[in-house]
Amino acid sequence: MAILFPAVSIFFYFIPSKSTTFHLGSEYENNLTINKTAFFLSASVDYIFPSFDEIDIYADSYIGDYDGMDSNKSQTTYPFEYEYPFYHSNQAPDVLSPFFQPIKSQPNIVIILVEGLGSAFSNEEAYLGSFTPFLDSLANKSLYWKNMLSAGGRTFAVLPSLMSSMPFGKNGILEMAPNMPSHLSLYSILKRNGYQTSFFYGGNTEFDNMKSYLIKNHVDQIIEEKSFPDGYTKLPVTSQNFTWGYSDDQLYRLYFERKNKSVNKKPELNVILTVATHDPFLIKNQEKYIDMAKLRIDKLSLGAEKKAENNNFLHQYSCIMYADESLKKFFQEYAKRSDYNQTIFIITGDHRMPEIPMSTKIDRYHVPLLIYSPMLKRNAQFASVSTHFDIIPSVLSLLGKQTNIKLPKAGNSWMGDGLDTFRVFRNIHQFPLMQNKSTLIDFIMNEYHMNGNSLFKITENMDESPISDEIKLKQLQAEFNRFKEKNAKVKPGFKLVPDSLISRYGIN
Repeated sequence: MAILFPAVSIFFYFIPSKSTTFHLGSEYENNLTINKTAFFLSASVDYIFPSFDEIDIYADSYIGDYDGMDSNKSQTTYPFEYEYPFYHSNQAPDVLSPFFQPIKSQPNIVIILVEGLGSAFSNEEAYLGSFTPFLDSLANKSLYWKNMLSAGGRTFAVLPSLMSSMPFGKNGILEMAPNMPSHLSLYSILKRNGYQTSFFYGGNTEFDNMKSYLIKNHVDQIIEEKSFPDGYTKLPVTSQNFTWGYSDDQLYRLYFERKNKSVNKKPELNVILTVATHDPFLIKNQEKYIDMAKLRIDKLSLGAEKKAENNNFLHQYSCIMYADESLKKFFQEYAKRSDYNQTIFIITGDHRMPEIPMSTKIDRYHVPLLIYSPMLKRNAQFASVSTHFDIIPSVLSLLGKQTNIKLPKAGNSWMGDGLDTFRVFRNIHQFPLMQNKSTLIDFIMNEYHMNGNSLFKITENMDESPISDEIKLKQLQAEFNRFKEKNAKVKPGFKLVPDSLISRYGIN
């Protein structure tokens, strides 16, 4: 049987068939009908024998005048593009200043990365219903992007993409530790401009090699699990005696304890990564938050079937409600501080929690983004699509315009070209998304999403439906292959920008 089963499986793999799925209308329903054996074999062959799927750009079916850029933009490359394939001169426009009062001095920047926070269950239009009442209320006072996408489907991608707007390399930048490519980052540029930098995490920063990234960026203060003194409470342990570390409220408590003791007079860049909303979804006083989740489900305007389905994930929703309550207390405490009025807060999810079933393939990356500050003069909600890659270019453009910090003018290697503040749905960007450390199969361009060899049309609220359009599919394949060819050059010891920029603004 051990010989027969693989032989029969391989035999059937090479028999062409178009009846492996029944098209039921939604991507979620179609996923349930996939022939699992055929999918496994196909995915295995693709993984073992990867292909760039070269496209003949001179073929009649290819639209030759498509350049992958919005018609209002231009991209300048350099003669040494081969040596620095992601180096360009594009500077993100300052789209944030119109929403801010004049910023008279360098502000504090606080970035809160909430583990697993997805738009499916956070925001007033969440299709699963919102379990984050505080964040919803804060969004109404903020700049809020309801169609934000993370760059990765797991935590491994968030620091390189959000803090450095970097490509992935073969298995993610963090896997290249300790010899990660030399690069620019928000950490390095603000540190060169007099900022005190820090990273706060309730777990072990060796996870996903985050610590190597932080050390390479010369982060001044790294607070992690072993930094917590006695008197702080960890998350409950599993039956295997495992815990991710300290809960969100304990992490925020230590954050304020350290800030209150600090004599630092410099502006600060603080990055906080939470952990309580991670599998196995165990928190202190869980029954309290389960009851809160049940009450929330009862109040949501959902059908009986959807409510029953939500009740299957009470541990996940209870952790989300706990995280939201902890954020509320965090802001209540921060509002007491004298530097509150000079602080810009950025809140997003590192990726969408995959343990609650997803409705579409792009749902895995769909996360909220809030930029909140007492310095805002008006709030706004944007339906345009942006990604984690776009955050840092826009933040630096804001600071460069408002505070005259020194920024690299000659060029950079940012994957993103800035946040889009268009009020109605559109996507002017193109970018890859990496599901996990070994799966780079997603590419977004305009209102289209390619997953493997499947093409989807994206609509408002990041819904999507499968379509058949060979010309459009080949366009996305060509652009994706162009990225993958450049991305393949990003290896340990690689330099993303020339030495002259590294010496002035970057990290060796």
